[in-house]
Amino acid sequence: MKKKVLILMLAAVFCISGCGGKDEPAASATDEVDQYAEQMEDSGKQGIIAPSEAVKKLFLKTWNVDGGNDVYTMEEDGTGTKNDAPFTFECGFDEENNITLEIRMTDSGETELYAISSDETGYGFLLDSLNGGRDIRLIPSDLEFLDMGDGRAAGILGEWSDQSGNTYIFSKDNKVTVRGTGNDTEGTYSAVQDAEGTLLLKLVVPGGSLEFAYTLNEDNSQIELCSPGTDIVHVWSRESF
Repeated sequence: MKKKVLILMLAAVFCISGCGGKDEPAASATDEVDQYAEQMEDSGKQGIIAPSEAVKKLFLKTWNVDGGNDVYTMEEDGTGTKNDAPFTFECGFDEENNITLEIRMTDSGETELYAISSDETGYGFLLDSLNGGRDIRLIPSDLEFLDMGDGRAAGILGEWSDQSGNTYIFSKDNKVTVRGTGNDTEGTYSAVQDAEGTLLLKLVVPGGSLEFAYTLNEDNSQIELCSPGTDIVHVWSRESF
């Protein structure tokens, strides 16, 4: 089965701040963008997902509002709940280059319209209101974000090297420097534990992100990293604390 192709580089798009002014929402450009995907498929390119559908798939889970009590759950059929109150939702694009999320409450008819972008952890989303509401940050309800003083994550801090000669420097402020041949790349990282107890490390750098399940050895001198869904294990060795 052919891999499904996105006609947008979603990881890159979410890292770009494209938010326009908040005085009034810009007109929707979703139909035009999705029509381009349809034209691509009609021309013989198979397995293309309409961009609005690709964005929607990123939201199909339960989310907590950071620093608040609201809980959003979104389903594949475009329905969801906010604190058990039903809504419908759509993802799309507007003329101000925002990637948008529109939520319409079923009972009241009230709408929430947001420009969305990824946060620095790579796990959450920043939602900037486009219709006078409150800006919020959504974080997955099934993840526990680990402070770098937590024993499950503290061993990550310091400098590591991989078998290709790259080095990775992790600091307490969740910044990471990836040092390759002749250039440094600055980014952020986060450590989380999922509902199954798996420890995950995500690096967010310009253009995308990398996620690994990680295991530190007893003296924190080596870390084993495995990309979820694969059986390939990368081993990094500690250079300094």
